[in-house]
Amino acid sequence: MLESHPYKYSSDDVFFQVFANRNDLTEAEYDQARKEFFSKGQACFRASPLTKTNGFGVLLDSNGKVALLGMETEEYAKAIHNLNVKKVKAMRSSKK
Repeated sequence: MLESHPYKYSSDDVFFQVFANRNDLTEAEYDQARKEFFSKGQACFRASPLTKTNGFGVLLDSNGKVALLGMETEEYAKAIHNLNVKKVKAMRSSKK
């Protein structure tokens, strides 16, 4: 989703779609399932193995749409060095 369509989906869209795919939901079930899915707290990309373990960067645009960036990409390097981009580290797996 994110690789093919950067800045098209919100993080909520991505997390729900992963949930829907894993649970073989039909599109007719999406509205009710989405309400139930977000009725309880959900993890964010900061807690994802993509950022914690695999080193991907997650960039949000001003509309809250998400792009996933490999740390070897030029866009990732630009974002890291851009002082106007707020950087938030991925969450640790355990307390030290």
